Amino acid sequence: MSSQPRPELLGLAPELVQNVIKQVGDKGDLTNVRLSCKTLNKHATTELFKDVFVSPEHSHISSWNSISQHDVLRHVPRHAIIHTQPVIEDLGLDTFREREEIGEDFEEALAALSRFPNLDSVEIGFTPECVGADDHLDTELAESKTQREDMLKLIFQAIRDRAEDGKNRKIRKMTIINLQNYPLPNFSSSDLFRDVMSQLEELHISMTQEFNEHGPDHDYTKIELQTFPAYLCSDWLAPISTHLKALSVYHQTDNWGPFPGYFDPSGISFPKLETLALGYYTLAHDNDIDWILAIKSLRKLILQKCMIASWIKIDANNLATWKPRTRDWTKMPDQYGGSWCEGFVYDGKWSQNLDRIASDLPNLVDFRFDTISGWGDEATYGVEYRDRCGIRISPQRYVSFDNGILPTHWVEADDAGEIEGWIEELEDDLITNKHDDNFEADQKSLDALLEKLKSRKSMGQSGAT
Repeated sequence: MSSQPRPELLGLAPELVQNVIKQVGDKGDLTNVRLSCKTLNKHATTELFKDVFVSPEHSHISSWNSISQHDVLRHVPRHAIIHTQPVIEDLGLDTFREREEIGEDFEEALAALSRFPNLDSVEIGFTPECVGADDHLDTELAESKTQREDMLKLIFQAIRDRAEDGKNRKIRKMTIINLQNYPLPNFSSSDLFRDVMSQLEELHISMTQEFNEHGPDHDYTKIELQTFPAYLCSDWLAPISTHLKALSVYHQTDNWGPFPGYFDPSGISFPKLETLALGYYTLAHDNDIDWILAIKSLRKLILQKCMIASWIKIDANNLATWKPRTRDWTKMPDQYGGSWCEGFVYDGKWSQNLDRIASDLPNLVDFRFDTISGWGDEATYGVEYRDRCGIRISPQRYVSFDNGILPTHWVEADDAGEIEGWIEELEDDLITNKHDDNFEADQKSLDALLEKLKSRKSMGQSGAT
């Protein structure tokens, strides 16, 4: 990189120069840009220190403290990333994650959150492995459910303490990665929780759940899978719904929504919500999107890896315990279930839902619908990549649930729309390729929706001029 910036760059408007600097992804290059001249130093510093990161690892704490104690740099960050362990990415099966103990130095670093006056966004990241109410695992995890709750309390306390200084910006946006699907009623009913959550305008959650690699066939009997959806609605969403402008609810690995516990926010009003993103949310009833369509203020809707459960096979004991809503399901002949389970077919189609989205959300101008964000090596899924979600009719938009399949009971379609498992045993009149059968209608409805949004955008632009 040349040490002397081109005069054409410095002649641009400051906001354009900043946008150019944003395209420099390598931190080493940004450091070099800072050395080139005073003007670019300012822009590069803003980009280089816009996020500040800390975890219990000593080097992370040291870097965080250095920035927090610098009279100039501590004013730059707008987003704080707080991870409860140095590495929170999924390490894969049979991989042991070493625990970094939480010491006083990490707690003191969190207390220094108040030294970043311009923060308005916080990300809290946990590890994906967890154990729920049935704490029977002999494997030592990096974080128990009690430790997770303690970390939430510690971080929320730091956020509340920071807010006592009236010169500090309020935290308006919170992202939680790997929030365990385990209800914490004592925490969520506390003044600490309410004080922090009441300031939010954006909430972005990615859930995780217990997974036992040596016994996943019993994972879906975990009580938290039945209780957490209602708790999420009552304790996390309902209290802040009136002032939320953006909401994301993702699951890291599994389909969710229809059962074991039913996600039903239909009684919650979101009068100011403009952006909604859902990941792995699964429809299994005709009215499952009614709560979305009731949000008339929506301008942007992201459905990433969202599917329709077309074939459902549930263990008889689970069926009695979960009591799923079967009103829109057709019970299959006993020969396809047997003494241990019952099989159902749900005939919902994406074309029907896309048509309703087009007609019932009058302010919608941006719609995303895909299973991934990006392509090839850049293909990603997750709440942090929601804005990169594309738009297409994916072969994986229909899914099957089979209580007899491992390691996950949710059987996704392949790239041709074919679903393996018990449905292969069904007769031709019961089993079809939902991707092929519905492709034309689904594509037509998506095209019509996008055309309507395009028209709205053009009308809005002409009205603005």
